[in-house]
Amino acid sequence: MDFENQELIITHATIDDAPIILSLWKGSAEWLQSNNIKQWNPEAFSLEQVLKFVNDGSDVYLATIDNEIAGTYLITWQDPFIWKELDNSDAGYIHKFAVNRKFKGKGIGSKLLRSAEEQIRDKGKKYIRLDCMADNNRLNQYYRDAGYQFVRRLDSEGWSAHLYEKR
Repeated sequence: MDFENQELIITHATIDDAPIILSLWKGSAEWLQSNNIKQWNPEAFSLEQVLKFVNDGSDVYLATIDNEIAGTYLITWQDPFIWKELDNSDAGYIHKFAVNRKFKGKGIGSKLLRSAEEQIRDKGKKYIRLDCMADNNRLNQYYRDAGYQFVRRLDSEGWSAHLYEKR
């Protein structure tokens, strides 16, 4: 099916969407691992984790094209674990950004990213922030190409992340 001319519909996810979101996260993680990209581990995701985000004040979104699941992302309004002392109420933090592999190369990721940025701006926030694994060169370049500025590297036990923001 040709999805090029279909409208991308982005809606707030509900508790009923949790299994779909979990499937997207796990599918993305499995694809990343199968391509030796260190970003996500499929075993790290659970239905309880999805439900926690849906219920804890985060804004979780699901995107569809012609009733097919195209992607997901969530926005948190604080992130002290990753951003440490830089965490503040002037920022929105994009997390768990995933596109259904069926839609690879269709520009869905860019549309989802722009939607998240717009939602953060609509809340009056000054900073749009995200992070990714430091070793994921392709994703780091993707975020730089999307206008994000490198803030710093975070080294933790067994992993390192790059932090990015857009004003």
